[in-house]
Amino acid sequence: MNILVVDPSVSFRRVIQQTLHHQDVEVIEAENGAQAIAQLKKLKPSAICIAHELGDMDSFKFLKLIRLNSILNNIPKFLLTSNAAQTFKREAYDAGFTEVFIKTDFPALQRALHSLLLYATLNIQARILYVEDTQSTADYTSHIMKNAGWEVVHVKSGEAAAQILDEDKKPFDLVVTDLVLEGQVSGIGLINLIRQGRDNIRELPILAVSGWNDLLRQVYVLKHGAGDFIAKPFHETDFLARAINLIMAKRARDELLATQLALYEKANLDALTEVNNRHFLDEFGHKLVKNALSNNESVALMIIDLDHFKQINDQHGHLAGDAILQLVAKTLKQHSHPQDIIARYGGDEFILLLKEQPHGEVLARAQRIRREISHYTQPPTTCTIGVACHDKKIAKQLMELLHTLDPLQPGTIDFKTLFKAADHSLYIAKQAGRNKVCMNNLLEHTEQVY
Repeated sequence: MNILVVDPSVSFRRVIQQTLHHQDVEVIEAENGAQAIAQLKKLKPSAICIAHELGDMDSFKFLKLIRLNSILNNIPKFLLTSNAAQTFKREAYDAGFTEVFIKTDFPALQRALHSLLLYATLNIQARILYVEDTQSTADYTSHIMKNAGWEVVHVKSGEAAAQILDEDKKPFDLVVTDLVLEGQVSGIGLINLIRQGRDNIRELPILAVSGWNDLLRQVYVLKHGAGDFIAKPFHETDFLARAINLIMAKRARDELLATQLALYEKANLDALTEVNNRHFLDEFGHKLVKNALSNNESVALMIIDLDHFKQINDQHGHLAGDAILQLVAKTLKQHSHPQDIIARYGGDEFILLLKEQPHGEVLARAQRIRREISHYTQPPTTCTIGVACHDKKIAKQLMELLHTLDPLQPGTIDFKTLFKAADHSLYIAKQAGRNKVCMNNLLEHTEQVY
């Protein structure tokens, strides 16, 4: 963002520089009106900050001169003056200034300069999908948007707009659509398609345009998912104000979602391996098992424990140990389905929760994971895996097995009991010499080591 400051006073220009020093702002200076006009021929600033007395002209004359360049019309213009009279302020607003700030009140000026940054966001870059089948209207509205510096993709039908949204990889900031369009898909139909579409377009802001301006139609369009409504014919500033408001609201929402996602990942992802952490497993593992059982789906839990991992850290260093943990996480991802949950449960222990897999496939996958890890050579690594599998075909036998593991507990199936069964299998596999897979064999009420 850049701001053009036009003021004969060097010291006052320095005050503005210092006030905006910590902001992401470039301050461009001019000491009189002629110098500023020369600057404006080479650049388009985000905002212009103007003293009233410029030496070679006053601010009102300066404003008239720059109005000859239509490209500058939509740039916010701020008057900095020592004249606090209400009549002078009215004259300044009538001349076309966006806001008037008093120089002598320095704290207020500081606040004003920071608020100026908000005003300057009106001069934004945006990509617009514009749907209008009347060419004269399309030419006028496209000119308004392009004059604001926006990229405009214009089509005449809802079908063409839907195809672009489906195929175009570059995102849009706003959809502007007339309600009456050529083709079978109306403006309302296009709004419905967007609101029911993929995640990357579902929240796109939509400005609906119509030649009819009755209240019932406006309410109808807004209830169907448009963000705002404007009736034709419209004034340029009214159209831009509504469009900018929708675009800025979307960007604020996107920033909020990005912040929420970053916080979520920080709370639920293991920083080293980039798989879920124990906090995530404790919160969502129970839900996955409960949902699987309520839907009569198979569910299995693996505990993957790296053998003698402390020796790897002691003999090869913690960097080597970290590299092994990252490699294990990568291996588990390669042998998992999208609906599975992978989590780092402890220092050298990983959990894999699987849905809708019969116990034979679960065992085969555990064996593949064990074999692949045993092929690590830098340094040599093996793992031991304990598995518990609830196969919907043999649920009764699992209930009996869980009861034999702990007779004091009722034979219920949930994440806790599944974990306990897998942990018992892991213990047996370690007792058998490690680098093994042990899975509860529910049909025989025993656990078999492989």
